[in-house]
Amino acid sequence: MASDNTGNNPFDLLKNLGNLGDIQKFLGEDFFKNIPIPNMQRGNFFDAQQENHEDEFPSVDLYSRGHDQLIAVFEIPGLTNVSDVTLSVRSNILTVRGKITARFHHRDDTVLMSECHHGSFHRQVELPAPILANSVQAVYKSGLLIVYLAKDTAYDNPDNMVPVNFE
Repeated sequence: MASDNTGNNPFDLLKNLGNLGDIQKFLGEDFFKNIPIPNMQRGNFFDAQQENHEDEFPSVDLYSRGHDQLIAVFEIPGLTNVSDVTLSVRSNILTVRGKITARFHHRDDTVLMSECHHGSFHRQVELPAPILANSVQAVYKSGLLIVYLAKDTAYDNPDNMVPVNFE
């Protein structure tokens, strides 16, 4: 008589680990933070499974305009001059970094709540295409850093074939 091994396979538990993210949503994000299990502190266990970009600063929206242009819009309130931010592009990686100083905090203030970002920030965005670095333009207006990027269309053009000479 064959034995029924349903439920006895130790790998069945591993198959169901993907469902823990749903349990975390139901129980709340703080539920697992107080359980003394390695790599569960601060939600690291679930962050590896879920690509949650809510904590990244600055927030960014990326748009494609036509066939040859990308536009990145970073939400960075609090910049006051050009020395507060640097922007660089290498191939298909756009990097923004800078520092926001607290504008309203005084020595005698007691901070009761702080949700605004103060201090250094660094964000890298992988772009869907290589960029012509010498044609990047950026404008800061009303708390938004708007970056205009020209795609390097040479990568998209199959007619840029290099002839091979046989000797």
